[in-house]
Formats: sequence, structure tokens, C-alpha cells
Amino acid sequence: MNPTRIRLLLGFLLFALLVGGPYAYSRHRQAHFRNFRVVEEGKLYRSGQLSPAALEQTIEEYGIRTVISLRFAAKGEEAPPDLWEEALCQNHGVRYVRIRPQTWAADADGQIPADQPVSEFLTVMKDNAVYPALIHCYAGMHRTGSYCALYRMEYQGWSNADAMAELKTLGYKNLDKEDDVQGYLDGFVPTWKRAKKTEPAPSCQPSHSR
Repeated sequence: MNPTRIRLLLGFLLFALLVGGPYAYSRHRQAHFRNFRVVEEGKLYRSGQLSPAALEQTIEEYGIRTVISLRFAAKGEEAPPDLWEEALCQNHGVRYVRIRPQTWAADADGQIPADQPVSEFLTVMKDNAVYPALIHCYAGMHRTGSYCALYRMEYQGWSNADAMAELKTLGYKNLDKEDDVQGYLDGFVPTWKRAKKTEPAPSCQPSHSR
């Protein structure tokens, strides 16, 4: 083979390594660490469904104490699709919490089914013993994103607009078309804000001079 062809071949191989290597790594990571992201360093992490190996690595690397799954069986009598994960967490001494998201819009009686799982989630997150925690659904964008938006507002003081903007940036592309989810998040009032509204007004009694 002449020197020109050798140089061309080496150049092609180098290009393939520089371009194909990172792409292959990205595909591998997405397959195993599906949409893994940091919500709050040392406290809360989010993802889609991790592979068993990726979950074990995440538990070890980030010191995960609690895994919160938003996945559930399509039919009530069926086993959840991530039942293996529950067993894996038990074997690693990790607390496992399963929360089933409900409809965000009010029903015929004016009740909002989502209030119950949201309350359950916020109660779990109130306990410092659960951290560091990992929350996930299947893809890690819609259910997980919505609950992380609630976390942002309740525990980090984010505005509703900022929390929803991040939600869309991280994959919830149809949020503007889903009035039930958008309406719930837009109208959510965190505990700290409700507390401010109930604080007594300062006394306006005139002082008595001597």
C-alpha cells in the first residue's frame, strides 16, 4: 500500500475514533443511565429506568439511600414492571418507595386525584433520612419531571414559572398542550408560601409617649 493510501486510512480511522467513540459512549450511557441528572447535589437525583448495573453503580457512587419509583403496572393485579429493582434495593439496604401518580385534573366531585400522591411524595421528601434519593419513571422526563418541579417549588423556593421552564427544557415538550398538568403545576402553592399568607399582620397600635 502506498504512503498516500496509508495516510488516508489512518486519517479515516482517527476521524472514526474521535466521532464514533463519543457517540458510542453516549448511546451506551443513555441505554444504561437513562436521562440521569442531578436535581440537588447530595440530595436528589432523577432518571428514567436504569439498568441493574447502572442502578448499583449509582447507589454506590452517590450514596443513594432511597429510590422512589413512579412506575406501576398497567393493570392492578399485575406486578410492577420494575419489581426487580425493589428486590435489588432491598439487597443493598436502600429504602424503596413506590408512588403511583394520579390524574392532575379535578374529577366530577371537584377532587383532584393527584393531590394524594403529591402529598405522599412531599411527605417522603420532608424526612432528611431519605437523602440522597433517586426518583424515576420509565423515560425520566414526564412523571419524574413533574415531581421534580414540585420539589423545586416546595423545597428550593423556585417560582412556578421557573420550575415549569426547566421541566420543558429537560424533555417535557408537550407541557403547553397538557392543560391538566400545566394547570396543576401553575397553581401549586408550596407550604412555605401558604405559611406566609397566614402570618398575623403586625400590630398598628400607636405607641404611648411618656
